[in-house]
Amino acid sequence: MIVRGIPVWPPGAVVAEIRRRRLVRDVAVLQASNALQRVLGFGFSVVTARVLGVTGYGEYLLVLSLHSTLNLVGNMGVGQFLVVPLAQSVATRDREAIARGAGYVLKFGAALGLAVLTLILLVGEWAGDLIMHRPELGALTRIVAVGILPTVAYTTAVTALQAGRRMPVLSAVEVVDLLVGRGCAVGFVLVGVAGGGVPAVLWGTVVGGVLSAAHASWQYRRVAVTQDGFPDLPSLLGAALTVPWRTFFRFSAVASVDKNVAQLIGQTPLLFLGRFAGPEEAAYFGIAGKVFTLLASLHGGVSRAISVRLAQEMATGGVEATRAVFWKASLAWGGSSAVAAVGLLAALPVFRWVYGEEYLPSVVLVAVLGALQAKQGLTVALGSVYLIAGRVATNALLKLPLLAVAYPLGSWLVHAWGATGAATYQLALYLAGDVLYLGLIATPWFWRESRAASERRAA
Repeated sequence: MIVRGIPVWPPGAVVAEIRRRRLVRDVAVLQASNALQRVLGFGFSVVTARVLGVTGYGEYLLVLSLHSTLNLVGNMGVGQFLVVPLAQSVATRDREAIARGAGYVLKFGAALGLAVLTLILLVGEWAGDLIMHRPELGALTRIVAVGILPTVAYTTAVTALQAGRRMPVLSAVEVVDLLVGRGCAVGFVLVGVAGGGVPAVLWGTVVGGVLSAAHASWQYRRVAVTQDGFPDLPSLLGAALTVPWRTFFRFSAVASVDKNVAQLIGQTPLLFLGRFAGPEEAAYFGIAGKVFTLLASLHGGVSRAISVRLAQEMATGGVEATRAVFWKASLAWGGSSAVAAVGLLAALPVFRWVYGEEYLPSVVLVAVLGALQAKQGLTVALGSVYLIAGRVATNALLKLPLLAVAYPLGSWLVHAWGATGAATYQLALYLAGDVLYLGLIATPWFWRESRAASERRAA
């Protein structure tokens, strides 16, 4: 059986097609990896929630949310955005450009990581009191901050592997990251390290992050260096020291501001819950989201595979080919995610049995989060196509009116409905944004070469 030129039955024909089509194969590898990670992560989350209890688990989620908010300055996501030019450099075998890009990822990440670590150590408790009226949660963010610097090495390795389309190795690195990070967290809390409870989970995560960074660096040397022309570790350090700050700053800074505005919007539900509703409602919100964690991970795998494909398509096939790939991939995955969300919602009794009835008291809350994840399937390539088309500044500017609406709407809904209000606010906000973003992509103006895109191509 063939649908739109792609075999869907029998299984042998499907496997042969996956082997023939590299994008399909990349997506399949990442999806399998993400599925495994989510299954493992689901198991770890069940154990952690059961051990910490509803209040403790809610406090744990609030600490992570507070840390993510304070880390917005340092979480510039430069590696994520430089995947695009790095993928193009790998495709053309430009070793000088590869070294320059990889060195910049390391340099920028290390400088920002050190700055954010210092900031959180100094003001963590004060920030917890200001944002959530919970200074003790702010103090706990200092533990999480210790793990910032090892993630720089991890990010550099992952960026290199993704740019080289080494998806099987990338998947292995991410699975190990989850196993050692979550495994140490669960192990620490079970044996009562640091007095047990939330501090034990956080210290376990930090130790796991160090081990994960060491493994990622080894894979970088084994694969990215020997097969894709990335510099070895001494040369990478040399490139980091010599590459000028301005090399990718304009390109990465605008993209990073856009990403961090989006992340701030994503953090606001938990921040509102911490301030206005308490840790129990935060736990309900977090556990309800776990029902769709597998689908969310599949969004991530598809997004990453398509982003590299779009970058290479723009470099080799031009605007028309890139536009066609974007719309076909978005519509296909959007329909698939809607079906998957309905299936997961039907499995709600299973999740209630696994976590415990007390963690999932609201069917409405789960249904709203299901609608959100179904919608996200349509927009998995949205950020990538704005980046590749050189419309990142436009993307960032469009978020400003959304932010103006977000805070009063979110605080009112959380006051009124707690966790369900937070989910409703999140869904409404993302829907409004998607109407704007997809509407612009459908216009001829969007696909005209921007000044930023022409500058990157000339460089």
